[in-house]
Amino acid sequence: MQGCGNDFILIDDREEKIAEEKKGQIAQFLCRRRFSVGADGVLFLCKPTTSSYDVRMRVFNADGSEAEMSGNGMRCFAKYVYEKGLVQSRQMRVETLGGLIVPEVEIDEKGFEVTSVRVFMGNPIFDKIDEPFFVNEQIGEIKLTSLTLSNPHAVVIAESLEGLEVDAIGKSIESHPAFPDRTNVDFVKVEVKKRNVITVRTYERGVGETLSCGTGSTASVLTLNALGYINASLPVTVHTRGGDLMVELKEEGAYLVGPAKVVYEGEVSVQNSGAF
Repeated sequence: MQGCGNDFILIDDREEKIAEEKKGQIAQFLCRRRFSVGADGVLFLCKPTTSSYDVRMRVFNADGSEAEMSGNGMRCFAKYVYEKGLVQSRQMRVETLGGLIVPEVEIDEKGFEVTSVRVFMGNPIFDKIDEPFFVNEQIGEIKLTSLTLSNPHAVVIAESLEGLEVDAIGKSIESHPAFPDRTNVDFVKVEVKKRNVITVRTYERGVGETLSCGTGSTASVLTLNALGYINASLPVTVHTRGGDLMVELKEEGAYLVGPAKVVYEGEVSVQNSGAF
């Protein structure tokens, strides 16, 4: 499945057939592009730990590390569980490592296909807001905002994203000692002539640059709102390399709206992958 080019392998593991200690290794194997299925990460559909939730989503990055949440992944996940009839309500309560997430699906006129998903992302916890941050001797000092929105993000406002070395700079910030658990890194350009229209490129923790990042897009909008760049009463259009997302800021928190698509379904053998 993919949401604006941010692609995931979704595995139904409600019967708990995959050993806990193998999940990260399987994600590493499956996510290797050209050598395996290929994806930015793996989503595991699991049984919730309590009846307070409808379903549970676990996210493993391409390097095998587990993430707290994924905005694009959540839209794919919600589309899957609704279209498979696993959840009857258009609004569902999903358990994640980052806490409760509440996506709501929009369906077509026939009532069968999910056309888009609106995800309640909650409120951020800011650590730094537009503060000087020394990266390393090669990159020097930059202005950076760090926050947690289910998972950690560092947001950097850039005058231009063209020619920006997203992988090199992103990796240096991701693994900086200031972030002992590593962080996602978002580079944001504000389109001056179009208030509430921004462009974002994201270096995802454990993955590298992706075509889109849902939590990163939301974190970027929240950062720009804190700095007075946008009009919080109106939706914000976020251009990513994989397509457009929309972020709405409400009194109760932020909402992320965007598409989710099924690319294909199939089977793959992991018996000779080294994961077993």
